[in-house]
Amino acid sequence: MLGLGRANLAVAELLIDEKSDLYLYEEHMDMISERARELIAKGDIKTYQDTNFDFAVTSPGFSEKHEVIRTLRTNHIPVIDEIEFTYQRLDNPRIIAVTGTNGKSTTASLISNILKHADMKAFLGGNISPGQPFSTALFNEPCGYYVLEISSFQLMRVDKFHPYIAVLTNISRDHLNWHRDFEEYRQAKMRIFLNQKSSDYAVVNGDDPVLKDVMDDIRSQTVLFGLNDHHGAWFNGMFAYGKERLFPVDKLALEGDHNKMNALASLAVAKIIGIDNSAIEQGMMTFKSLPHRLEDLGTFKGIRYINNSMCTNEIAAIASFKAIDGPRIIIVGGKQKGDTGEHYLSILVKEAKACIILGENAAYINNFFEDKHFSSFTVAHSMRDALTKARNFARPGDTIMLNPGFASFDYFSDFADRGEAFRIAVQGD
Repeated sequence: MLGLGRANLAVAELLIDEKSDLYLYEEHMDMISERARELIAKGDIKTYQDTNFDFAVTSPGFSEKHEVIRTLRTNHIPVIDEIEFTYQRLDNPRIIAVTGTNGKSTTASLISNILKHADMKAFLGGNISPGQPFSTALFNEPCGYYVLEISSFQLMRVDKFHPYIAVLTNISRDHLNWHRDFEEYRQAKMRIFLNQKSSDYAVVNGDDPVLKDVMDDIRSQTVLFGLNDHHGAWFNGMFAYGKERLFPVDKLALEGDHNKMNALASLAVAKIIGIDNSAIEQGMMTFKSLPHRLEDLGTFKGIRYINNSMCTNEIAAIASFKAIDGPRIIIVGGKQKGDTGEHYLSILVKEAKACIILGENAAYINNFFEDKHFSSFTVAHSMRDALTKARNFARPGDTIMLNPGFASFDYFSDFADRGEAFRIAVQGD
Protein backbone atom coordinates (compact mmCIF):
# COMPACT_ATOMS: atom_id res chain seq x y z
CA MET A 1 0.00 0.00 0.00
CA LEU A 2 1.24 3.46 -0.90
CA GLY A 3 -0.02 5.77 1.82
CA LEU A 4 -2.32 4.97 4.72
CA GLY A 5 -4.56 7.99 4.83
CA ARG A 6 -8.35 7.94 5.01
CA ALA A 7 -8.78 6.47 1.52
CA ASN A 8 -6.59 3.43 2.07
CA LEU A 9 -7.39 2.64 5.70
CA ALA A 10 -10.63 0.77 4.97
CA VAL A 11 -8.84 -1.14 2.19
CA ALA A 12 -6.19 -2.17 4.72
CA GLU A 13 -8.82 -3.28 7.24
CA LEU A 14 -10.52 -5.49 4.64
CA LEU A 15 -7.28 -7.06 3.44
CA ILE A 16 -6.23 -7.76 7.02
CA ASP A 17 -9.56 -9.52 7.60
CA GLU A 18 -8.75 -11.64 4.54
CA LYS A 19 -5.35 -12.58 6.04
CA SER A 20 -3.44 -10.83 3.26
CA ASP A 21 0.19 -9.81 3.67
CA LEU A 22 0.31 -6.01 3.62
CA TYR A 23 3.34 -3.80 3.06
CA LEU A 24 3.22 -0.05 3.54
CA TYR A 25 5.18 2.76 1.93
CA GLU A 26 4.33 5.96 3.80
CA GLU A 27 6.21 9.27 3.58
CA HIS A 28 4.21 11.04 6.28
CA MET A 29 4.05 8.72 9.28
CA ASP A 30 3.46 11.71 11.56
CA MET A 31 0.14 12.39 9.81
CA ILE A 32 -1.48 8.95 9.85
CA SER A 33 -4.42 8.17 12.14
CA GLU A 34 -4.29 6.46 15.51
CA ARG A 35 -6.04 3.42 14.00
CA ALA A 36 -3.36 3.15 11.32
CA ARG A 37 -0.69 3.28 14.00
CA GLU A 38 -2.41 0.44 15.86
CA LEU A 39 -2.41 -1.79 12.78
CA ILE A 40 1.28 -1.14 12.22
CA ALA A 41 2.14 -1.74 15.90
CA LYS A 42 0.26 -5.08 15.86
CA GLY A 43 2.26 -6.22 12.85
CA ASP A 44 -0.80 -6.41 10.60
CA ILE A 45 0.98 -4.05 8.23
CA LYS A 46 4.69 -4.47 7.48
CA THR A 47 7.22 -1.95 6.26
CA TYR A 48 7.57 -1.66 2.49
CA GLN A 49 10.37 -3.66 0.91
CA ASP A 50 11.19 -5.01 -2.51
CA THR A 51 9.12 -8.14 -2.91
CA ASN A 52 6.82 -9.83 -5.40
CA PHE A 53 3.53 -8.01 -4.74
CA ASP A 54 0.27 -9.15 -6.32
CA PHE A 55 -0.89 -5.54 -6.67
CA ALA A 56 -0.48 -2.10 -5.10
CA VAL A 57 -3.21 0.22 -3.85
CA THR A 58 -2.03 3.81 -3.89
CA SER A 59 -3.26 7.02 -2.35
CA PRO A 60 -4.14 9.69 -4.94
CA GLY A 61 -1.20 11.87 -3.90
CA PHE A 62 1.37 9.53 -5.46
CA SER A 63 1.87 10.64 -9.06
CA GLU A 64 3.12 8.44 -11.86
CA LYS A 65 6.45 10.28 -11.59
CA HIS A 66 7.08 8.89 -8.08
CA GLU A 67 10.04 6.54 -7.85
CA VAL A 68 8.05 3.79 -6.10
CA ILE A 69 5.27 3.93 -8.71
CA ARG A 70 7.86 3.73 -11.50
CA THR A 71 9.50 0.72 -9.84
CA LEU A 72 6.17 -1.08 -9.50
CA ARG A 73 5.29 -0.37 -13.12
CA THR A 74 8.70 -1.60 -14.28
CA ASN A 75 8.12 -4.86 -12.41
CA HIS A 76 4.66 -5.20 -14.03
CA ILE A 77 2.84 -4.96 -10.70
CA PRO A 78 -0.70 -3.55 -11.12
CA VAL A 79 -1.16 -0.17 -9.42
CA ILE A 80 -4.75 0.81 -8.63
CA ASP A 81 -6.59 3.36 -6.52
CA GLU A 82 -9.02 2.50 -3.72
CA ILE A 83 -11.85 3.53 -6.08
CA GLU A 84 -10.96 0.68 -8.45
CA PHE A 85 -10.28 -1.72 -5.56
CA THR A 86 -13.68 -1.05 -4.01
CA TYR A 87 -15.56 -1.24 -7.29
CA GLN A 88 -14.14 -4.72 -7.94
CA ARG A 89 -15.21 -5.91 -4.47
CA LEU A 90 -18.83 -4.74 -4.64
CA ASP A 91 -21.57 -6.71 -6.37
CA ASN A 92 -22.47 -4.79 -9.52
CA PRO A 93 -22.86 -1.40 -7.81
CA ARG A 94 -24.97 1.25 -9.56
CA ILE A 95 -22.63 4.23 -9.57
CA ILE A 96 -23.17 7.92 -10.23
CA ALA A 97 -19.65 9.29 -10.66
CA VAL A 98 -18.89 13.00 -10.77
CA THR A 99 -15.65 14.56 -11.96
CA GLY A 100 -14.50 17.90 -13.36
CA THR A 101 -12.09 20.67 -12.47
CA ASN A 102 -14.66 22.55 -10.40
CA GLY A 103 -18.04 21.79 -8.88
CA LYS A 104 -17.49 18.08 -8.18
CA SER A 105 -18.28 18.11 -4.47
CA THR A 106 -21.28 20.41 -4.72
CA THR A 107 -22.77 18.45 -7.64
CA ALA A 108 -22.27 15.06 -5.96
CA SER A 109 -23.77 16.35 -2.72
CA LEU A 110 -26.73 17.91 -4.54
CA ILE A 111 -27.44 14.61 -6.27
CA SER A 112 -27.26 12.82 -2.93
CA ASN A 113 -29.66 15.32 -1.35
CA ILE A 114 -32.16 14.84 -4.18
CA LEU A 115 -31.97 11.06 -3.75
CA LYS A 116 -32.59 11.49 -0.04
CA HIS A 117 -35.74 13.54 -0.70
CA ALA A 118 -36.85 10.80 -3.12
CA ASP A 119 -36.43 8.24 -0.31
CA MET A 120 -33.69 6.41 -2.22
CA LYS A 121 -30.87 4.84 -0.25
CA ALA A 122 -27.56 6.22 -1.49
CA PHE A 123 -23.91 6.28 -0.47
CA LEU A 124 -22.09 9.63 -0.85
CA GLY A 125 -18.31 9.54 -0.85
CA GLY A 126 -15.13 9.19 -2.85
CA ASN A 127 -12.76 12.12 -3.14
CA ILE A 128 -15.23 14.49 -1.46
CA SER A 129 -14.00 16.26 1.66
CA PRO A 130 -15.35 16.27 4.26
CA GLY A 131 -16.77 12.86 3.47
CA GLN A 132 -16.09 9.17 3.41
CA PRO A 133 -13.88 7.23 1.00
CA PHE A 134 -15.63 4.79 -1.34
CA SER A 135 -13.82 1.93 0.42
CA THR A 136 -15.92 2.42 3.57
CA ALA A 137 -18.88 1.11 1.53
CA LEU A 138 -17.27 -2.34 1.79
CA PHE A 139 -18.41 -2.45 5.42
CA ASN A 140 -21.94 -1.11 4.82
CA GLU A 141 -25.21 -2.59 3.63
CA PRO A 142 -25.67 -2.36 -0.17
CA CYS A 143 -27.14 0.88 -1.52
CA GLY A 144 -29.34 1.59 -4.50
CA TYR A 145 -26.87 4.20 -5.75
CA TYR A 146 -23.27 5.11 -4.96
CA VAL A 147 -22.68 8.82 -5.60
CA LEU A 148 -18.94 9.37 -5.91
CA GLU A 149 -16.72 12.36 -6.46
CA ILE A 150 -13.74 11.16 -8.51
CA SER A 151 -10.48 13.07 -9.05
CA SER A 152 -8.24 12.99 -12.10
CA PHE A 153 -5.61 11.23 -9.96
CA GLN A 154 -8.04 8.40 -9.25
CA LEU A 155 -9.25 8.18 -12.84
CA MET A 156 -5.68 7.67 -14.03
CA ARG A 157 -5.79 4.27 -12.31
CA VAL A 158 -9.23 2.92 -13.12
CA ASP A 159 -9.46 -0.36 -15.00
CA LYS A 160 -12.93 -1.92 -14.70
CA PHE A 161 -14.62 0.99 -12.88
CA HIS A 162 -18.00 1.44 -14.58
CA PRO A 163 -20.43 4.25 -13.70
CA TYR A 164 -24.06 3.95 -14.73
CA ILE A 165 -24.15 7.77 -14.87
CA ALA A 166 -20.90 9.68 -15.36
CA VAL A 167 -20.97 13.46 -14.84
CA LEU A 168 -18.29 15.80 -16.21
CA THR A 169 -18.85 19.31 -14.85
CA ASN A 170 -16.09 21.16 -16.74
CA ILE A 171 -12.39 21.01 -17.61
CA SER A 172 -9.81 23.76 -17.17
CA ARG A 173 -6.12 23.89 -16.30
CA ASP A 174 -5.36 22.41 -12.89
CA HIS A 175 -3.01 19.98 -11.12
CA LEU A 176 -0.22 20.53 -13.64
CA ASN A 177 2.27 19.81 -10.86
CA TRP A 178 0.91 16.22 -10.79
CA HIS A 179 0.00 15.62 -14.44
CA ARG A 180 2.56 15.82 -17.22
CA ASP A 181 0.59 18.47 -19.09
CA PHE A 182 -2.95 19.69 -19.71
CA GLU A 183 -3.59 17.01 -22.33
CA GLU A 184 -2.85 14.23 -19.84
CA TYR A 185 -5.12 15.96 -17.32
CA ARG A 186 -7.93 16.20 -19.92
CA GLN A 187 -7.53 12.56 -20.91
CA ALA A 188 -7.63 11.53 -17.24
CA LYS A 189 -11.00 13.26 -16.82
CA MET A 190 -12.34 11.54 -19.93
CA ARG A 191 -11.53 8.15 -18.41
CA ILE A 192 -14.71 8.47 -16.35
CA PHE A 193 -16.48 7.28 -19.55
CA LEU A 194 -13.94 4.51 -20.28
CA ASN A 195 -16.09 1.48 -19.48
CA GLN A 196 -19.53 2.87 -20.16
CA LYS A 197 -21.90 1.13 -22.58
CA SER A 198 -24.77 2.35 -24.73
CA SER A 199 -27.17 1.62 -21.85
CA ASP A 200 -25.30 4.06 -19.57
CA TYR A 201 -25.45 7.86 -19.42
CA ALA A 202 -22.94 10.68 -19.70
CA VAL A 203 -23.99 14.04 -18.26
CA VAL A 204 -21.75 16.66 -19.85
CA ASN A 205 -21.43 20.45 -19.70
CA GLY A 206 -22.51 21.51 -23.18
CA ASP A 207 -21.20 25.05 -22.64
CA ASP A 208 -17.61 23.97 -21.93
CA PRO A 209 -15.46 24.63 -25.03
CA VAL A 210 -12.93 21.95 -24.02
CA LEU A 211 -15.67 19.29 -24.12
CA LYS A 212 -17.18 20.16 -27.49
CA ASP A 213 -14.50 18.24 -29.39
CA VAL A 214 -14.75 15.05 -27.32
CA MET A 215 -18.49 14.29 -27.46
CA ASP A 216 -17.97 11.75 -30.26
CA ASP A 217 -15.61 9.75 -28.03
CA ILE A 218 -18.37 8.96 -25.54
CA ARG A 219 -20.16 5.64 -26.17
CA SER A 220 -22.96 6.13 -23.64
CA GLN A 221 -26.12 8.21 -24.04
CA THR A 222 -25.13 11.87 -23.68
CA VAL A 223 -27.32 14.33 -21.80
CA LEU A 224 -26.13 17.93 -21.89
CA PHE A 225 -26.61 20.69 -19.35
CA GLY A 226 -26.02 24.41 -19.79
CA LEU A 227 -27.53 27.50 -21.37
CA ASN A 228 -27.12 26.68 -25.03
CA ASP A 229 -28.82 23.30 -25.44
CA HIS A 230 -32.49 22.98 -24.61
CA HIS A 231 -32.66 19.22 -25.08
CA GLY A 232 -31.13 18.49 -21.68
CA ALA A 233 -31.03 20.52 -18.45
CA TRP A 234 -31.07 24.30 -18.86
CA PHE A 235 -32.54 27.45 -17.36
CA ASN A 236 -33.92 30.80 -18.36
CA GLY A 237 -35.57 32.07 -15.21
CA MET A 238 -36.84 28.52 -14.59
CA PHE A 239 -34.96 25.26 -14.21
CA ALA A 240 -35.99 23.13 -17.17
CA TYR A 241 -35.40 19.70 -18.65
CA GLY A 242 -36.09 19.61 -22.35
CA LYS A 243 -39.47 21.30 -22.85
CA GLU A 244 -40.51 20.71 -19.24
CA ARG A 245 -40.20 23.66 -16.85
CA LEU A 246 -39.79 22.82 -13.17
CA PHE A 247 -39.32 25.73 -10.73
CA PRO A 248 -37.76 29.22 -10.51
CA VAL A 249 -33.97 29.51 -10.50
CA ASP A 250 -34.05 32.12 -7.73
CA LYS A 251 -35.34 29.51 -5.27
CA LEU A 252 -31.87 27.90 -5.29
CA ALA A 253 -30.11 28.75 -2.02
CA LEU A 254 -26.61 28.51 -3.54
CA GLU A 255 -24.95 31.70 -4.76
CA GLY A 256 -23.24 32.19 -8.12
CA ASP A 257 -23.79 31.20 -11.74
CA HIS A 258 -21.32 28.33 -11.35
CA ASN A 259 -23.59 26.79 -8.71
CA LYS A 260 -26.56 27.08 -11.08
CA MET A 261 -24.53 24.93 -13.48
CA ASN A 262 -23.89 22.42 -10.69
CA ALA A 263 -27.63 22.36 -10.06
CA LEU A 264 -28.30 21.72 -13.77
CA ALA A 265 -25.96 18.72 -13.74
CA SER A 266 -27.77 17.37 -10.69
CA LEU A 267 -31.14 17.96 -12.35
CA ALA A 268 -30.04 15.97 -15.41
CA VAL A 269 -29.00 13.03 -13.23
CA ALA A 270 -32.29 13.11 -11.31
CA LYS A 271 -34.36 13.11 -14.51
CA ILE A 272 -32.35 10.19 -15.93
CA ILE A 273 -33.12 8.18 -12.80
CA GLY A 274 -36.78 9.17 -13.01
CA ILE A 275 -37.11 11.09 -9.76
CA ASP A 276 -40.35 13.00 -9.21
CA ASN A 277 -40.16 16.76 -9.80
CA SER A 278 -41.29 17.58 -6.26
CA ALA A 279 -38.38 15.56 -4.80
CA ILE A 280 -35.96 17.26 -7.20
CA GLU A 281 -37.21 20.67 -6.13
CA GLN A 282 -37.00 19.83 -2.43
CA GLY A 283 -33.54 18.33 -2.82
CA MET A 284 -32.20 21.36 -4.68
CA MET A 285 -33.95 24.08 -2.69
CA THR A 286 -32.96 22.71 0.74
CA PHE A 287 -29.30 22.26 -0.14
CA LYS A 288 -26.83 24.61 1.55
CA SER A 289 -23.22 25.36 0.69
CA LEU A 290 -20.69 22.74 1.74
CA PRO A 291 -17.98 23.73 4.21
CA HIS A 292 -15.21 25.81 2.62
CA ARG A 293 -17.21 26.38 -0.59
CA LEU A 294 -18.73 29.88 -0.54
CA GLU A 295 -19.59 29.11 3.06
CA ASP A 296 -21.24 32.08 4.74
CA LEU A 297 -19.78 32.40 8.24
CA GLY A 298 -22.11 35.25 9.14
CA THR A 299 -22.10 39.02 9.39
CA PHE A 300 -20.43 40.70 12.35
CA LYS A 301 -20.42 44.46 12.93
CA GLY A 302 -21.81 44.89 9.41
CA ILE A 303 -19.03 42.89 7.72
CA ARG A 304 -19.85 39.60 5.97
CA TYR A 305 -17.36 36.69 6.07
CA ILE A 306 -17.14 34.05 3.30
CA ASN A 307 -14.99 30.92 3.61
CA ASN A 308 -14.10 29.69 0.12
CA SER A 309 -10.91 27.81 0.96
CA MET A 310 -11.75 25.02 -1.50
CA CYS A 311 -11.08 27.49 -4.30
CA THR A 312 -7.63 26.22 -5.34
CA ASN A 313 -7.51 27.17 -9.03
CA GLU A 314 -8.05 30.23 -11.17
CA ILE A 315 -11.39 29.35 -12.78
CA ALA A 316 -12.98 28.54 -9.42
CA ALA A 317 -11.55 31.70 -7.88
CA ILE A 318 -13.00 33.93 -10.59
CA ALA A 319 -16.45 32.30 -10.49
CA SER A 320 -16.60 32.54 -6.70
CA PHE A 321 -15.38 36.14 -6.63
CA LYS A 322 -18.08 37.17 -9.09
CA ALA A 323 -20.75 35.28 -7.14
CA ILE A 324 -20.51 37.78 -4.26
CA ASP A 325 -21.82 41.32 -4.72
CA GLY A 326 -20.54 44.53 -3.19
CA PRO A 327 -17.10 45.63 -1.97
CA ARG A 328 -14.86 42.61 -1.33
CA ILE A 329 -11.61 42.30 0.60
CA ILE A 330 -9.91 39.12 -0.61
CA ILE A 331 -7.42 36.85 1.15
CA VAL A 332 -5.44 35.41 -1.76
CA GLY A 333 -2.44 33.15 -2.30
CA GLY A 334 -1.03 29.73 -1.58
CA LYS A 335 1.00 27.13 -3.42
CA GLN A 336 1.04 27.17 -7.21
CA LYS A 337 0.21 23.97 -9.12
CA GLY A 338 1.89 24.77 -12.40
CA ASP A 339 -0.35 27.78 -13.08
CA THR A 340 0.19 31.53 -12.71
CA GLY A 341 -3.34 32.69 -11.84
CA GLU A 342 -2.74 35.90 -13.79
CA HIS A 343 -6.32 36.21 -15.03
CA TYR A 344 -7.72 35.97 -11.51
CA LEU A 345 -5.14 38.38 -10.10
CA SER A 346 -5.90 40.86 -12.91
CA ILE A 347 -9.59 40.77 -11.98
CA LEU A 348 -8.70 41.44 -8.34
CA VAL A 349 -6.65 44.46 -9.42
CA LYS A 350 -9.70 45.89 -11.21
CA GLU A 351 -12.55 44.85 -8.92
CA ALA A 352 -11.37 44.02 -5.37
CA LYS A 353 -11.54 46.72 -2.74
CA ALA A 354 -8.34 45.31 -1.22
CA CYS A 355 -6.29 42.12 -1.10
CA ILE A 356 -4.41 40.37 1.70
CA ILE A 357 -1.70 38.04 0.40
CA LEU A 358 -1.13 34.86 2.41
CA GLY A 359 0.88 31.98 1.02
CA GLU A 360 4.08 30.56 -0.37
CA ASN A 361 3.69 32.62 -3.55
CA ALA A 362 3.34 35.93 -1.66
CA ALA A 363 6.37 37.47 -3.38
CA TYR A 364 5.01 36.56 -6.82
CA ILE A 365 1.58 38.08 -6.12
CA ASN A 366 3.16 41.12 -4.47
CA ASN A 367 5.24 41.77 -7.61
CA PHE A 368 2.24 41.19 -9.87
CA PHE A 369 0.16 43.77 -8.00
CA GLU A 370 2.98 46.30 -8.02
CA ASP A 371 3.52 45.82 -11.76
CA LYS A 372 -0.18 46.56 -12.28
CA HIS A 373 0.06 49.68 -10.04
CA PHE A 374 -2.37 48.18 -7.55
CA SER A 375 -1.64 49.47 -4.06
CA SER A 376 -4.59 48.31 -1.93
CA PHE A 377 -2.89 45.20 -0.62
CA THR A 378 -0.61 43.95 2.11
CA VAL A 379 1.14 40.71 2.98
CA ALA A 380 0.17 38.59 6.01
CA HIS A 381 2.13 35.85 7.78
CA SER A 382 -0.70 33.86 9.36
CA MET A 383 -4.45 33.51 8.93
CA ARG A 384 -5.13 35.56 12.04
CA ASP A 385 -2.75 38.24 10.77
CA ALA A 386 -4.54 38.15 7.40
CA LEU A 387 -7.94 38.66 9.02
CA THR A 388 -6.68 41.51 11.18
CA LYS A 389 -5.26 43.27 8.14
CA ALA A 390 -8.42 42.62 6.11
CA ARG A 391 -10.51 44.29 8.80
CA ASN A 392 -8.34 47.39 8.52
CA PHE A 393 -9.70 47.82 4.98
CA ALA A 394 -13.29 46.77 5.71
CA ARG A 395 -16.31 48.92 6.46
CA PRO A 396 -19.95 47.93 7.20
CA GLY A 397 -21.48 46.50 4.03
CA ASP A 398 -18.20 44.97 2.86
CA THR A 399 -17.33 41.27 2.56
CA ILE A 400 -14.09 39.68 3.73
CA MET A 401 -13.60 36.59 1.62
CA LEU A 402 -11.05 33.79 1.80
CA ASN A 403 -10.79 33.11 -1.93
CA PRO A 404 -7.19 31.95 -2.37
CA GLY A 405 -7.09 30.76 -5.99
CA PHE A 406 -4.13 28.54 -5.15
CA ALA A 407 -3.51 25.26 -3.31
CA SER A 408 -3.15 25.09 0.48
CA PHE A 409 -0.09 22.83 0.78
CA ASP A 410 2.21 25.60 1.92
CA TYR A 411 1.13 26.62 5.41
CA PHE A 412 -1.73 24.11 5.78
CA SER A 413 -2.27 20.35 5.53
CA ASP A 414 -5.14 20.79 3.06
CA PHE A 415 -7.88 23.22 2.02
CA ALA A 416 -10.07 22.18 4.97
CA ASP A 417 -7.28 23.02 7.42
CA ARG A 418 -6.93 26.44 5.79
CA GLY A 419 -10.69 27.00 5.92
CA GLU A 420 -10.86 26.02 9.57
CA ALA A 421 -8.05 28.44 10.36
CA PHE A 422 -10.12 31.20 8.76
CA ARG A 423 -13.25 30.11 10.62
CA ILE A 424 -11.42 30.09 13.96
CA ALA A 425 -9.96 33.53 13.28
CA VAL A 426 -13.40 34.93 12.41
CA GLN A 427 -15.19 33.35 15.35
CA GLY A 428 -12.40 33.96 17.82
CA ASP A 429 -13.06 37.67 18.08
